[in-house]
Amino acid sequence: MPSGPNLYKIKDSISNGLEILSNKSEDFIEISKLKYKLHLEENNMDDLYRDLGKELYSIFKSNNHINDSLLDYCNALKRIENRIKNLDKEINKVNRIK
Repeated sequence: MPSGPNLYKIKDSISNGLEILSNKSEDFIEISKLKYKLHLEENNMDDLYRDLGKELYSIFKSNNHINDSLLDYCNALKRIENRIKNLDKEINKVNRIK
């Protein structure tokens, strides 16, 4: 039967193991949330690319000059691109903390 000090060592070992598991679980959840946000942003970009293509083709079909009418799409894509970069940085930051 383990003596008193040995029981404390076992208790501390189990406690430390549970704390490490808890921290890793929190990191996993955080990374999962960030990756989900990243996926949503990428979907937003795909939607804008599709809308941009439709607009461009509509202008092309009407034989109009393609001009600044597409600037809003490009600016929106740039904003989403920046959010994606920031989410990637957050994911890498959480991964490095592990």
